[in-house]
This record gives sequence, structure tokens and C-alpha cells, in this order.
Amino acid sequence: MLFKTRGVYQQAQIFLTLSKSNLPLSESPLIEVRTLKRVNLNGGTLIDGFPSGGLTNSISSMCFMKSLRNELISVLDSSAFPPLSMIYDGIANFPARIYANKDLKVAFLISELNLDQSMYYAVSRTIFQWAIDNGCKLVISSGTISTEESKRSPKEYELQNVYGVASTKKAKEKMKNIGTVLELHSGSVNGIPALLLNEGARRNFDVIVLLGKIIKGSSEFRSAAAISEVIMKLVPGLSCDIRDLITRAKTIEQDLMKVRAGQKNSTINLYR
Repeated sequence: MLFKTRGVYQQAQIFLTLSKSNLPLSESPLIEVRTLKRVNLNGGTLIDGFPSGGLTNSISSMCFMKSLRNELISVLDSSAFPPLSMIYDGIANFPARIYANKDLKVAFLISELNLDQSMYYAVSRTIFQWAIDNGCKLVISSGTISTEESKRSPKEYELQNVYGVASTKKAKEKMKNIGTVLELHSGSVNGIPALLLNEGARRNFDVIVLLGKIIKGSSEFRSAAAISEVIMKLVPGLSCDIRDLITRAKTIEQDLMKVRAGQKNSTINLYR
């Protein structure tokens, strides 16, 4: 997740896991959406930033949220969530929040929670129902595709390919029209994005899931940058500092290379 301290983003991962409950769907934990302000989002878009297995969608969603004038309109709460308050600039925040830009009719789900998979169904249903109740016509989520380590280092401002999956023919055509998304012909999608896709297909509701490459030795900031650029084409008017994300990706990748170099030069057996 991204924290903003004195105008500077810092990468942090908060691992907050719930014990596996294996509850049947009928006994899934209740997630309450508390509305703070009503905003007209009819015909708009919800961008999902709830992490499930990675931080790419969280980084992307936060980048958009920080780049635009948005209002906090709702918070998500549940007795199954860890007791946590996120502090930004001395102010307490719920760990799962929804911001909106009424002019662009776009909402952003932001969360610092990394929940156990047993919560994914409840979270995805809550996200989907909120989008419908607030008149959204499109939900965009994202994930990653892991690939083998590249034999070359990525160029400074090089963006990787982004693959896309849609829940309907209409959503698929929308992706095709922007011309920069590669169709994922076969494979699988995991986590909350997968559940949003399945529910969208069942209800004939437009859901698009964008998948960025995660190459061994690279950071999720680079994947988030590529996905953010695609989202800006899908939702005109959005803005995100792509160069800033890539710069951070480069810094993290260089740090990883130093760590690996140190490991190769070490003769210590950590498993003795």
C-alpha cells in the first residue's frame, strides 16, 4: 500500500490475516457499508483496490485517488476485520474506504487489509452490490501474471504488457477499442477479481479485470503503472503520475538486485 507522508509516497505492506473459518456462504461474515455522503454515480465506474494476493490494484487505485479531488463517501466495516485504524496526517481512517469524484462519476475502493481467502466471497459480493446500488455500470479490478525472470533489466520508463478479461461481450469490446490490452485467451484469474468476473458474467454486468506482468526481480509499482495507463484510457479524465510509479519501481528493483548480488557472494548456509 502507499502511504503519503509530507508529500512522499512510501511502500508498505500490512499483512493482516484472519484465521481460516471455512464457513459456508450462508454464514459468511457480514460486511457493513456505512454511507457518509451521497454522490450521483449513475452510469459511472468503480475501481476496485481491495488487495487479494498482491498490491498492484491497491497501488493503482491509490495513485488515482491521490491525483484527483475526491471525497470520502463510504467506509466498509465488519466484526471479522482486524481491529485497525489507519492514521494519515494525524487523522484516523477505516482500513477499507470508498472515495468518489462526482464530476467524473468514478469511485475508488481503497483498503490496507490483506484478508484470508475465506473473506473473499463476502468482500466481492459487497463490492458488486455497492456498485449496482450506486448506479455504476462498470467495475474495474486488476491482478498480476507471474513470469520468469527477464534476462534484461527493463528500461527506465518502459511499461509492460497488460492482459485483460471481461465478464460480458460489451466489456470485451470496450477493452478492444482502446487498442492496448492483450486478450487473455485462456488461463485463470484468482482472488476477488475472479469473483467479480464470475458475478458480472452471471448478472450480465460489465466487469473488466486487467492483469499486469510481474517478472521475478521487478516490483508491483511497474505493473501498477502499466495498469493505470490502461485505466486512464478506459475512463477518460482520470490521471495518475505514471513516471512516479516507474521511478519507485526502478528503485525497488535496484535494491533487489543488490540483495541478490549479496546472496550470491555469501557462502553462509542459512539452513544448517
